[in-house]
Amino acid sequence: MVRTALKNPYLAIVVVLMVFVVGLTSAARIPADLLPTFKTSAVQIVCFYPGMPPEVMEQDIMSRLQRWTGQSSGIEHQEAKAMQGVCIVKDFFHPEISRAEAVAQVSMYAMSDMFYLPPGTIPPMVMPFDPTASVPLCLVSVSNPDMTDAELYDVAYKNLRNNLQSISGVIAPAVNGGTLRRILCYTDPEKLKAYNLTIMDVHKALRSQNVLIPAGSAKIQDKEFYIYTNAIPSEVDMLNDAPVKMSENGDPILFSDIGSVEDTRQIQSNIVRVNGRSLVYVPVYRQPGSNTIEIVDKIHGKLAEILERLKEEKRDAAGNDDPKMVNLSLEVVMDQSVKVREGINALWIAGALGALFAGAVVLVFLRSLSSTLVIVVAIPVSILSSLIGLYFSGNTVNAMTLGGLALAVGILIDQAIVVLDNIERHMQMGTGRLEASLRGTREVAVPLFVSTLTFIVVFFPVMFLSGLAKYLFAPLAASVLFAVIASYFIAIFFVPVACSKLMKPRVLADGESVNEEPELTWLVRTYKGMLLASLRAKWLVLAVAAVLFVGSILLMGQTGRELFPPVDAGQFTIYARAPSGTKLEVSEAIIKEIENEIVSIVGDPAPGNPAEAVYAVTREKFAAGSEGQALSPDEQAAATADSNCQMLISNIGVLMDWPAAYTPNTGPMDSFVLCQLAGKGDRDVFSYVTELRKQLNEKFPTVEFAFDTGGILTAALNMGEPSPIHLQVTGYRLKTAHDIANKLVDTIKEVEGATDVRIAQRIDYPMIRVDIDRVAAADRGVTPEDVMKCLVASTNSSINFDPAFWISPKNGNHYFLGTQYPEARIDSLDTLRSIPVKGSGSASDAETVYLEDVADIVTNVEGPSVVNHRNITRVTDVFANVESGYDMGSVIAEIERRLSAPDHPLNLSPVPDTRSRIAQYPPWMQAGLSAVGMNEPTRFAIGGDGYKGFTVEVQGEIRAMRDSFVDFALGLVLASVLVYLVMVGQFRSFVDPFIVMVTVPLGFIGVAAILYLTGTRLNIQSFMGIIMMIGIVVEYTIVLLDFANHRLAEGATVQEAIVDAAVVRFRPILMTSITTILALLPMAIGFAGGEADEPLARTIVGGVIAATLLPKFVVPCLYVLIKRPPKLTQAEPGWE
Repeated sequence: MVRTALKNPYLAIVVVLMVFVVGLTSAARIPADLLPTFKTSAVQIVCFYPGMPPEVMEQDIMSRLQRWTGQSSGIEHQEAKAMQGVCIVKDFFHPEISRAEAVAQVSMYAMSDMFYLPPGTIPPMVMPFDPTASVPLCLVSVSNPDMTDAELYDVAYKNLRNNLQSISGVIAPAVNGGTLRRILCYTDPEKLKAYNLTIMDVHKALRSQNVLIPAGSAKIQDKEFYIYTNAIPSEVDMLNDAPVKMSENGDPILFSDIGSVEDTRQIQSNIVRVNGRSLVYVPVYRQPGSNTIEIVDKIHGKLAEILERLKEEKRDAAGNDDPKMVNLSLEVVMDQSVKVREGINALWIAGALGALFAGAVVLVFLRSLSSTLVIVVAIPVSILSSLIGLYFSGNTVNAMTLGGLALAVGILIDQAIVVLDNIERHMQMGTGRLEASLRGTREVAVPLFVSTLTFIVVFFPVMFLSGLAKYLFAPLAASVLFAVIASYFIAIFFVPVACSKLMKPRVLADGESVNEEPELTWLVRTYKGMLLASLRAKWLVLAVAAVLFVGSILLMGQTGRELFPPVDAGQFTIYARAPSGTKLEVSEAIIKEIENEIVSIVGDPAPGNPAEAVYAVTREKFAAGSEGQALSPDEQAAATADSNCQMLISNIGVLMDWPAAYTPNTGPMDSFVLCQLAGKGDRDVFSYVTELRKQLNEKFPTVEFAFDTGGILTAALNMGEPSPIHLQVTGYRLKTAHDIANKLVDTIKEVEGATDVRIAQRIDYPMIRVDIDRVAAADRGVTPEDVMKCLVASTNSSINFDPAFWISPKNGNHYFLGTQYPEARIDSLDTLRSIPVKGSGSASDAETVYLEDVADIVTNVEGPSVVNHRNITRVTDVFANVESGYDMGSVIAEIERRLSAPDHPLNLSPVPDTRSRIAQYPPWMQAGLSAVGMNEPTRFAIGGDGYKGFTVEVQGEIRAMRDSFVDFALGLVLASVLVYLVMVGQFRSFVDPFIVMVTVPLGFIGVAAILYLTGTRLNIQSFMGIIMMIGIVVEYTIVLLDFANHRLAEGATVQEAIVDAAVVRFRPILMTSITTILALLPMAIGFAGGEADEPLARTIVGGVIAATLLPKFVVPCLYVLIKRPPKLTQAEPGWE
């Protein structure tokens, strides 16, 4: 084939040009995203029953949905959460189940369960769920100084949300902030008593005065008329003049006599603040498989169109704008795609710098621009080939695939260097260009093919990875393999053609031999002298190498462990939890103070706010504390220059509707604050968090804080977990589970490096229990149903159990219509006790009784605000973060050591966990992993008294880290074995491959050293770097031993053969290793590329350095010791 290419050089050139054309087209069309597409199917079910307590939601609705949908084929596990009035069930499927099949199965079972759910349950809603997309891509804020919170919510929910969801790939299911518009009849308790009415009497009258019944049409004479009525009043205020009933003297009792019907809002349970102002926003998520950058670009492009459409919908018949719509503003805030773009651009820069450095090294060594161009052309052609492969295999350009290509830049020219160097050697020996190109290429074609094959085989174990590791590294492996395979064909077919046309043999100087470069002669001669000296002390060299290897293993034991390297996402989240039962208004006041503390450290995101929204600390620092006015332009400029805060968003409480499925908040005491940095100065997000953690905990001792420094990348990798350390107590009795959780918290808080320790669920939410006396109620002609309806209607409105609708003639939207007490009047237990109750079948003039006549009210009751399940079993979660400077592995190891101590009240002991990755392997393999410290437990039994049946399980990042480490450890072993077997076929020997494989532990010495010296921890990126390092370093020894074996076949002694090979291959091996190191250097030092790729790059750099230096002495010594000259045997006829 090489001869064919040399005879038809235009064929090779045309193929390269075709790769350029198709590659550039693929590059323009391939989607770009932060991470690969997560292909494991998951389905989310959300079900509502307004006002239902968490435990009732759990037992009567959530558990049933779990049992029914758990029958779906291919379910891996279930997670569920029940709060007041809402429950969320998440079904996770095995990878082989498609998303469409998963949704179809869950939908079928959820709908089948409707018959058994309590009457009044809103039908469950089923949708696909992407656990890697738990963070919204962006938020679209809605603001207008002329609108109320209810009007803002109405615009966002009824109009904006639907317009956003019309964009392909967008999920905009919820609206945060604002209040829901309601038509409510606020009744006065005293007037109800005066007129002998109950709130249900008012409710029935309200329904009868607002009727939606189609009137149809009438045929009169020769025409047909549609009939319209005013059964639904055109104005809400008209209902105030409608009668509730007629009094005894025949006068009407109007709604205005017992209260007022108002166009108002639901009782507020969620407040959103954006840069100090109350606003409404719509969080935008991506549909599974959709592209982050493409979605955000579409939103930016369509936002002006959407705004104009919203205004158009509100214009009157004459085309005049609605005055309230003039100042409506839509804005994209907290745009996560900015970081995605920055990360992708940084990786492109890292790749370009790597290619530039690699080209410079080649130019320095070859001192020929034409030869350098011949080699460097392998980089763009190989990368474009990889993009073609990624495009047609359905992958995306993302941090992993780009990181793989950036890492492979130096590797892509290795084989071209070897081919060109060998061709040049033949030219120097006097061979013609074409013959030199042919011979030089053929000589190295087989070893290069084997090295390419070994590189492919190294990545084969990636196919056996599962979970997070496979999701991340299968696309990375694909991108590297596509490029490396292309680089092999470039080296074998294009490089010889180019050399035959462009390369001129260098004239040797007097006394200069072939393979000696004038600039490298002293280096080669020095190396040759050192090599001969080392061969005289072979055992000493091998002993030193063995000592270094043992030392590297011990050094690696001192290296910290984590799942993924920490990344400065340019933002952080603060989770704040006030004491249970804290009112929403009190929580808002606390959050305002917290925001002020953030602004005092990070800066003001909006110094131009109106006077009422200027932060106190900004006013004090830049406006001398002047009250009642906005900052002047000069003061705003000074505050802006001093600020590193771009956006500050607070979400307080939780709206018990769709937003409940998309927020970590569980009640009015919960809040979270998002702070996005502007990127000024040298401070990173971790230093801000460290300072804020100390300051906030000191100033707000009754508030529980937790910090999350990760952005969209971290949220995707940990499947939305709020903290890296997650211990889960499994057991039904909540009080016992909390007793265990409290003991866990006490122990974890004592461990150095653990912080933000907390229990996710609370069981001390204050409750009021109403005990109905059924006998007393029956004696007064009322039933428990009458009591409940009057109670619920008074406190939370009749909408919760008997919703009616009023349709606005202005926009055609319907709004819930109901009755309730004014929120301000429900201020004491006496108000509840005096709620009037009357039997539903009683006469209108029957005597009204009061709640205290038929029920007792008990207030010293507490209960859970949220109940979580895993696989239909109650769980209580303990979370903790790891302080900056500590590694997760050592922190969790110390936690487990303390919890397992015999004198600890829990006395945890490991028990088998069938869901762990290691449980999938046979016992002998588990024993082997235990011997190297990889068989770490993920499930514990509790030895303390009273805890029988309860277990503690490791979840989240810790489980993912341990499972991934097991996969990678076995992958390393499998990769080494496969590489060895491939080389046995090439060398036709079991000895030579063994010598080659010595390079791997020698490379490991460099890996351990560089990780330790740079403070880099062992994580899944480091493991992947070790696997890639194996494929790189064995190539050097393969080329070396192949030449040595050729010299042996020519009659040289073993020592002469290996010395000649070491000298001849000195330059190409040195060139390829230096190009690999320099190509990775920008990423390894953090100058370019993402922080997440630094461990991967450093691991390869350390391994290549060690595998370049040490094998130059160790491999020849080992070769001389165990290699024997080939025996001369007579081949059988026909088998020569």
